[in-house]
Amino acid sequence: MAELKPITISRFYFEANGLENKKLKSVQEVAFQGQTAGSEKALASTKDGKTLRQSTSAGFEENPNITIEVHLAEGDMDFYNWFQAVMPTDYAGAAAGEGKWADNRKDCTITAYDPADKIVLQWNLTKAWPKSYKVSDWESGGNALAVETFELVCEDIRRVA
Repeated sequence: MAELKPITISRFYFEANGLENKKLKSVQEVAFQGQTAGSEKALASTKDGKTLRQSTSAGFEENPNITIEVHLAEGDMDFYNWFQAVMPTDYAGAAAGEGKWADNRKDCTITAYDPADKIVLQWNLTKAWPKSYKVSDWESGGNALAVETFELVCEDIRRVA
């Protein structure tokens, strides 16, 4: 029987083209979900009154996405600048961006390590870009560190290790 080797969740690294050596608080929701077609109702009735049903893969419900949290650090605006670069210029709110979405999609890697610094899990994201941004709540009596949260969407995600 194979030895059980649990994987810790506290040793990880996120990297994107031009965003290397960043210190992240967390990587969350590495998620994508397939959708089906034909399963909602019967397709036909056949001889002897038998009902024919079929479920077929119909791609993804939405593009794969992940959420990353970054501790705010004085002078480091790299993730926020990436977000601003992809946002539309005609947005009527405070986050109107540069509208350079196609030029700023990045290939990314999420890597998890074991206690001996060996790679145990890795995902490659293709053409990712931040689609949402939020900053942590501020409180006069609080003692937490400030965090920026970015939801990234990508065209493809593959587990490679």
